[in-house]
Amino acid sequence: MPDPIWCDVALSHPEVPVRLIDAGRARGAGPENVVCGVIDVLRATSTIVTALGNGCAGIHPCPSPDAARQKAAALRAESGEDSTLLGGEQDAKPLEGFDGGNSPLEYTPERIGGRRLVLSTSNGTKTLAAAGGCGSVFIVSFANMSAAARRVAEELGRGKNRTLLAACSGREGGYCGEDTAAAGLLIAGVREILGKNGVELSDTARAALRVAESIDGDYSGMLRESQWGKHLAGLGLGADIDFCGKMDWTGVVPRMENGVITPG
Repeated sequence: MPDPIWCDVALSHPEVPVRLIDAGRARGAGPENVVCGVIDVLRATSTIVTALGNGCAGIHPCPSPDAARQKAAALRAESGEDSTLLGGEQDAKPLEGFDGGNSPLEYTPERIGGRRLVLSTSNGTKTLAAAGGCGSVFIVSFANMSAAARRVAEELGRGKNRTLLAACSGREGGYCGEDTAAAGLLIAGVREILGKNGVELSDTARAALRVAESIDGDYSGMLRESQWGKHLAGLGLGADIDFCGKMDWTGVVPRMENGVITPG
C-alpha cells in the first residue's frame, strides 16, 4: 500500500523553498514530485482565473514591474503591439505605464480575449516564481476551488507526484488569513476525494483546515474583515472584494508550465 499523500502549506512565498525541503524529508520527494496550488485570493489568482476564463491566450507572471515591462516589450516585438496587455500593481495601486491593474473585473472578454497578459503583483507573482520548479503548478482561488481540488487530486493520483503544497502568497512575506483559509479548503477538498487515510497533514496543513472551518461559508465577509481587504476597501476596491469572495463559479483550473499560465 503506498504512503499517503503528504500535504503541506507555505504561508507566504519566502516559505516555499522550506516546504519543498520538508517534502523531501517527509517523502523523499524532489520539487519535481510536488503538486503545487498557488493561492492569492486578493487578488492575483482570482484575476488569473477570470482572465483565462474570459479568453486570455496566456498569462506571463513576472516577479517585478521591471521584469514585466521587459517581457511585455519582447512579446509585442514578436507578435505586435496589440497582442499583449501589461497589468499589475504594487501595494494594490496601479503602475505607471501599465495597461491595467490587478482587478479581475478589468479583464473582460472584450478586453482580454485572444490577447496575452503580462502580470506583476505585490505577492502572487512572487509566489508563482518561487513555485516554478514544482512538477505541477495550478492556480487556485475561491472562484475555482472545487474544480481545483478535483484537478489536484487527479494529478496526485497519477503516482509520480506524491506530495501537495498549497502555496499561499500572504502579504509582503508574511501571513494572511484569506490565503490560509483557501489553502485549508483546497486540502479539505483533496482529502474528501482521496479519503482521510489517503493523505497525511503537516502541522501547517492542519492549522489551515481549522482556519477554513472557522469561516462558516461567509467568504466575502471574511475578505472584508481581513487586513488586506480593509486596505483594498480604503482604495475604493470593494467590488473586487465581493467578486473574489464568490465560490465555485468556474471550472477553469489554470496551469503554469515553463513560466506561462494557460487554462489547463
